[in-house]
Amino acid sequence: MVTLAKEIPKPDFIEQEEWDLLMKTRAPEIIKIGARAHVQQYIENDGAGDTFYTQGGPTLLLTTKGRKSGDEHITAANFLEDGDDVYVVGSIAGLDRHPHWAMNLEAEPECRVQVKALKWPGRAHRLQGDERAAVWPRLTEFFRLWGHFQKYCDREFMVFRISPRKE
Repeated sequence: MVTLAKEIPKPDFIEQEEWDLLMKTRAPEIIKIGARAHVQQYIENDGAGDTFYTQGGPTLLLTTKGRKSGDEHITAANFLEDGDDVYVVGSIAGLDRHPHWAMNLEAEPECRVQVKALKWPGRAHRLQGDERAAVWPRLTEFFRLWGHFQKYCDREFMVFRISPRKE
């Protein structure tokens, strides 16, 4: 059964045409199809060109282990770089459920990250409570859609800091 996403008003910081496209592709099935294509293009181009920026923000590839299947899953996610670490936010355009990659990271924090051609093993840490609150303003200032979608969503978006791990 398809769950229709709650309507969210257009923010002032985005052009109408871009917002209309985002809202048109906001259904879970369409997001899944678009994500697969984006991942394939990112891999083929090492994140060059249009594959690095999505919805106005930088994009990385995140490889997680499926919490149910144990299979590897690769997804594209917007991120904020902070020294050697990156932050990712499980917004999935403000839909009513957490993205699979976020639930996978919560179950198994070992992951792999690709930023453009740079690939590295990572370990995720979920930020909650005061720790999340401390970084949230910085995240939403950097990528304003996270804050906009959170304002209209009933669930709290999962926020992860991913740090490189030594192998």
